[in-house]
Amino acid sequence: MRTLIGIGILVLISYSFTFRDEAWGFYGHRLINKNAIFTLPDELRPFYKSHLDYIVEHAVDPDKRRYAVRGEAIRHYIDLDHWGVDAGQNLPRNLGDAICRNAAFYYIRAKDTILIFDTNQISEKEYVYTQNLQLNTTVFKSSVNSFRLSRWVNQTAIKEYDQNQWLVDITLGDSTIFPQLANAQSIWIDDKFSNHGILPYNFERVYRNLVAAWQNKNLDLVLRYSADIGHYIGDAHVPLHTTKNYNGQLTNQVGIHAFWESRVPELFAEKEFDFIIGAAQYLPDIRSHIWEVIQSSHHYVDSTLKIERELSVSFPADQQYCYEDRLGVTTKLACEKYTKAYHTKIDNQVEKRMRASIISLGSVWLSAWVDAGQPDYKEMIKKPDIVSVDSTVIPGSRFEIRDHE
Repeated sequence: MRTLIGIGILVLISYSFTFRDEAWGFYGHRLINKNAIFTLPDELRPFYKSHLDYIVEHAVDPDKRRYAVRGEAIRHYIDLDHWGVDAGQNLPRNLGDAICRNAAFYYIRAKDTILIFDTNQISEKEYVYTQNLQLNTTVFKSSVNSFRLSRWVNQTAIKEYDQNQWLVDITLGDSTIFPQLANAQSIWIDDKFSNHGILPYNFERVYRNLVAAWQNKNLDLVLRYSADIGHYIGDAHVPLHTTKNYNGQLTNQVGIHAFWESRVPELFAEKEFDFIIGAAQYLPDIRSHIWEVIQSSHHYVDSTLKIERELSVSFPADQQYCYEDRLGVTTKLACEKYTKAYHTKIDNQVEKRMRASIISLGSVWLSAWVDAGQPDYKEMIKKPDIVSVDSTVIPGSRFEIRDHE
């Protein structure tokens, strides 16, 4: 028993260092999902209102899954600053393309593993095969067959994006151009992109699943994906979910994550925040919407960190942190006056991002319902779960997968 308890404690400690803090905290995510319901038009609001308890309670499911599902953590953020100053504009909007541009590719032949191409390498001396490796068109080509790598990765990465390595079986046939690669049995792809976050790409996956659930009139899945997508929308509106300095660990500001997105709303959301927001609107371009949200959030990163750093120097040190009893445990938290000072200095930034989350979520729910053909939800019944459409084309949808010539 002592051994089991010890292992459990170690696991909890491990998680505390492995995973990022939950965005908005459980309280904030539930508040966002709840208020988004009241932005919906009369045609759709009754459905979500009748399932309000589920939508609110399950708003935190994605955070709970992070401790049990491999690859869940990377769905909650994207480190734009890892990819450069203009990453928000320059990153591929297609996950397959993004991975292809940030990966190592190997041929596997018998017991040999041969490096073909590594995007992180600079010297061409490291490459066995470079000239005919065109990541967005025909990649491995022989007299027998051709293989479109970015298309395959796009479909597979979306479906199995909890992995960061894939083996692709492929027969090259008689390669006369590169005889040293003849008889290769498969390609090993080592993904170096996803660990820096795939939030906007994951959002599209969940959106497609929500549209498909509506089309199939599957009540369980509509509710599940509606709650999930609310969580990811909330994450996307948090500045610290768009930076590798997500908890101030690179600037000696450890703890700012929970301070910004949990402590501020817990103290002031119900007392001061204005949740009279307006009506949800149909979004004609879901992909553009999520990237606009991500870039807007990233715009606040510098001020989020800079103002807290300045305040910590000017505010009396003995008034910054207080101790509160939480579920019988004495917890160190930012004092209310200190939190209020920060909230004021960042110009109610937390409130503004939460309001934006709410109207965005309502618009996403509305758009999914419209894209599904506005099905009559009164006819919806519980059905067995259908297979996820991660790599399936919804006929006539904006998400049809195409080759990128």
